[in-house]
Amino acid sequence: MWGMAAQLTDAATAEIGEYFAAQPAAPGKPAGAAEVAAGKKIYEEGIAAQHVAACQSCHGKNAEGNKTFPRLSGQHRDYLERQMEAFATNLRVNASMHENSKNLRALQISQVAAFLSAQ
Repeated sequence: MWGMAAQLTDAATAEIGEYFAAQPAAPGKPAGAAEVAAGKKIYEEGIAAQHVAACQSCHGKNAEGNKTFPRLSGQHRDYLERQMEAFATNLRVNASMHENSKNLRALQISQVAAFLSAQ
């Protein structure tokens, strides 16, 4: 993919991004009710004792995202888990996401991913 994308102009890249951003979100996939509820609580409230901010403060009340922050609702659960783990370890570099994910436990990452993928 990189070889093809490297040949695109900035204008073409912007047009492709606008096209995909305008597509409706895929419907979420169900997960266990208790797991989704725990993930929703973390998403909406954060975890003050672990210095984890509420995800909705950047990604939106319904995880819809905006021009700066991506939509998370309906994303694949495994993908979300891998990305949060990568942010937590700085394998994927983003200072804000690192700060907000580094103190999450594996179970909490799984719960947030379950909630988001079910949206």
